Amino acid sequence: MRHHTLKIGLVATTAALAVVTAACSTPTVSGTPTPQSGSAPADGKLPSGAPHVANPLDTTRAQAAPCSVLTQAQISSLGIVATGKPDDSVNGPACDWHDTSAVPTPISVGSGFISKSTGGLSSLYVQAESLKKNGGYFEPIDPIQGYPVVLYSLVDDRKAKLNAVCNLGVGVSDALQFTVTVSVTNPSQQHDPCTIAKTAADMEITTIKGGA
Repeated sequence: MRHHTLKIGLVATTAALAVVTAACSTPTVSGTPTPQSGSAPADGKLPSGAPHVANPLDTTRAQAAPCSVLTQAQISSLGIVATGKPDDSVNGPACDWHDTSAVPTPISVGSGFISKSTGGLSSLYVQAESLKKNGGYFEPIDPIQGYPVVLYSLVDDRKAKLNAVCNLGVGVSDALQFTVTVSVTNPSQQHDPCTIAKTAADMEITTIKGGA
């Protein structure tokens, strides 16, 4: 699965991967690194415009075992028959789940922590305008369990007739995000990839809160 790194897996498009790489390499505002810590401004936003994460999530155990962020029961509830496989991502610990119920794979889910960057969602917010200008998308959506969420990619293939893909980033602290990438081989017969991505992200947060 392709996560949000220069290389995130088997299903992702080069476009989304490039964003993550850029996100990791350019967590800056006005040319200066912006590690996100400490108190947020009065408007609740960081210098990049990203929302401040008031209650950071402890992801220590999840990063040590990235495939534990989704239980087998949770994967099954997504309609996927898969066992998580660790993904050697350049951006941080990650895992992929490829549906084995049919060939080609009907649905693939990938998730990973962007731990090699200290920018959190700020790493995406600083690229917002360039993503939208060049045919991609950057769309903040409603928080999930209180954690800010952005849909993003260099190319908008969410409604593609074949291999529709959705990329999602969740800020679990001001300095850390995790990503979810969902690819649906035949979206006319399957769920919307962004709906699956949001559901998977919600499940991950629940699992991590439980001590994964």
